[in-house]
Amino acid sequence: MGLVARAIGRRLTLHAPAAVRVLMPTLLVVVATVWPAWWFFATRGTLDGYPGDSGLCPVSNIPPQWPDWIPA
Repeated sequence: MGLVARAIGRRLTLHAPAAVRVLMPTLLVVVATVWPAWWFFATRGTLDGYPGDSGLCPVSNIPPQWPDWIPA
């Protein structure tokens, strides 16, 4: 995934300034790593068997300010 992001970053920044050429591949690698991890945790939640997950947290425990676009 990281190699693909780096290749895309280089392709997108062929005629860009040097600072953009340096930062774009790194930014794409970070996004390509963080986004799937965040999505997995948001949709799957704490993994089964993790000692910190008792499974006893009720739905009513979701705070009212919790955004609708983040699964709870």
